[in-house]
Amino acid sequence: MSGRVFLDAGIFIAFLNRKDRWHPQAVGLFKGPQPLWSTSVFVISEAYSWLLFRMGEEAARGFRLLVDTVTDLRIYEATIEHHHDVAKMLDRLRGSKLTYVDASSLALMEQHRIRRVWATDHHLGLTGAEIFPRL
Repeated sequence: MSGRVFLDAGIFIAFLNRKDRWHPQAVGLFKGPQPLWSTSVFVISEAYSWLLFRMGEEAARGFRLLVDTVTDLRIYEATIEHHHDVAKMLDRLRGSKLTYVDASSLALMEQHRIRRVWATDHHLGLTGAEIFPRL
């Protein structure tokens, strides 16, 4: 799979957690052709926190080290302007039970015209992006 891909917290967790039901698919995605990967500080924070509290400090540390070694990973920052974009996305998709992090990801994907996302939940497809693995 070539092109631009946004990485969600769930795909990182599935990749690192052998017990995750999406683990085999996540491994397959990361072993395949390398697209132009992107994510955000919010996604990294979410995945790190999940791993820390569910799998322990070493798992969270391993994730941080993994992120540091991913070649050409673009990490989008949090800015006040982005916060305003997230608020607009939350208003636009009101009723979807969208988390702030997912709304942030959707806003970034829209802003940067990223049409593919590696995720393990349906929320990141709410604006029409193609989700892998197929849910």
